[in-house]
Amino acid sequence: MRPARIILAIVALVAGGLAAFLVTRMGQPPTTTTEVVTEVVQEAKTQILVAKAAIGIGQRLSPDSVEWQDWPQGALRPEYVTISALPDAPQQLSDAVARFEFFPGEPIREQKLVRSDQGYLSAVLAPGMRGVSVSVNAASSAGGFVVPNDHVDVVLTTSTPAGQQSEVVLSNVRILAIGKRLGELGTTAAAEDGNAVETATPVTFDNTTIATLELTPNQAEALINASMRGQLSLTLRSVVDFGRSADSGRPATSQSVRVFRFGKEESVLAGGMAQAETGPVPAEQMTSDNNAGQVQVESVDPSLVPQ
Repeated sequence: MRPARIILAIVALVAGGLAAFLVTRMGQPPTTTTEVVTEVVQEAKTQILVAKAAIGIGQRLSPDSVEWQDWPQGALRPEYVTISALPDAPQQLSDAVARFEFFPGEPIREQKLVRSDQGYLSAVLAPGMRGVSVSVNAASSAGGFVVPNDHVDVVLTTSTPAGQQSEVVLSNVRILAIGKRLGELGTTAAAEDGNAVETATPVTFDNTTIATLELTPNQAEALINASMRGQLSLTLRSVVDFGRSADSGRPATSQSVRVFRFGKEESVLAGGMAQAETGPVPAEQMTSDNNAGQVQVESVDPSLVPQ
């Protein structure tokens, strides 16, 4: 082969390789490295007053039971106590009574407090309500599982010539306290032996104790009247009934009757209780005295269940 042809073939091979290299290099996009920088922005914070430990119903606040805690500004609610608005809140709220329970770390809200120099039980009563206590035992109170803030029906059992008779005298009333307990948390959740209960575990009672009910004045009068007539029992209601003032299937009104028979005044509940206690009165007896048959009717609270 001639030398000229050999040189020409070498040049062609070199040119072809160079062209292939350039095509391959130009077809690939240039590789670039992007560095992501994360900037941490601190959210604005303030301090709010929270419960340092469990605070029970009726318990008085003290500087040792509350503390300041950092709180995001964006999660702040108007009812929270902030250090900017009330820097001396632990001292100002000292001796305020808790009307509701506070869990540890829960923000303190003044709507759940009441400022009172009186007893703690009167501070947790709703306006216009009365606290009335009756003696109960575990057998007559759902096995002792009735706890404060439960709702119950009050049943009266009396002895009649026909045997034992039971009837509901109060319906859907709130248990304010059982013995010394006002709730499930804090020092006012003390059990019968006086030990404080710091958890939400219900504490039952086994022996006779005192149940304090939150009642209207008319309900209080009816309960005191019923307690003198026989044995009282508490029937526990479902939590879905707590918002109702009385049984939906029963009439909404009842009457308390004051009866004058033969010059003697008696105050009884309308219905079966009055009939069972006094019995039917013969017609000749009703006409033998000028005072016989005189009846005064007084209205009572709608949650007094008619018989």
